Amino acid sequence: MNWREVKILTEGICVDALAGIFHSYNSGGVAVEDMQVARTYTNIAPGDRTYDSPNFSEHNYIIVKAYFPENQNIDDILKDVERVEKTFSVPCKIFLDTVKNEDWEENWKEYYHTFRVGEKLVIKPSWEKYLPRADDLVIEIDPGMAFGTGIHASTRFCLTLMEKYVRGFEQVIDAGCGSGILSIAAVKLGAKNVWGMDVDEVAVRVAKENVRNNGLERFIEVRAGDIVKTVGGKRADIILANITAEVLTILLPEASKALGPGGIFIGSGIVEGRWPGVERQLRECGYDIEEILKDLDWVGVAARKK
Repeated sequence: MNWREVKILTEGICVDALAGIFHSYNSGGVAVEDMQVARTYTNIAPGDRTYDSPNFSEHNYIIVKAYFPENQNIDDILKDVERVEKTFSVPCKIFLDTVKNEDWEENWKEYYHTFRVGEKLVIKPSWEKYLPRADDLVIEIDPGMAFGTGIHASTRFCLTLMEKYVRGFEQVIDAGCGSGILSIAAVKLGAKNVWGMDVDEVAVRVAKENVRNNGLERFIEVRAGDIVKTVGGKRADIILANITAEVLTILLPEASKALGPGGIFIGSGIVEGRWPGVERQLRECGYDIEEILKDLDWVGVAARKK
């Protein structure tokens, strides 16, 4: 199978917006090329990858790349890229190419490296070596074609909030589990068990592989299906939802049935312009807003059920 490579030459302020667009169209991976970050990698001793999640917002001349099946129509994607260009008043030069599957796999590995999120969580691809600190919680993730690498602001928001609100022995629901990164992080942070679901069969396969690679099959169950139709029949102490604002507003009434008083809802993937609607829905469903995280035009939230 061949892939259509969409490559955008722009400035760092556009990274999260472009990555969010590409993920919303189910891209088979997003990579960011940045010479400043590349120099950081080369200056670190082997086995000593302890740097934070990369922040590209102040960098110039970066490239954001995404991959789509060769037969997928990308006209709407290109229109959304043009809207980013207008919104940020920054040029976004588009390059298109065709890439063979084996080349895509190697290209992805070149730009996805070990990094830290928050105080304890370390995200590590299987092909890299890493010598952990005493209190590190290492999550081994091969994202493949599933959303959830930890680099995008929406996933970082969830991981950061989870460090604060997962205290130990909780039952957790991961709504739209993607690569399984949040499910794995929840157990690493002390959750009793996690029930994850995604509508994408590829994501479910990738998540199961990542759960197995982290040795957490006894604690995490991943299934394919419609989370909105299913979550109301479950019970949880914490619900994680790194999806879109549109799906969040549909999910919240059902999620409220699963959470008891004091339960925590952690949501992300929210474009700032959609945040007022999500906030209103949270309050109408009986939540108090505990914490809000923002980065450029993305929002993450932790809310507590009354």
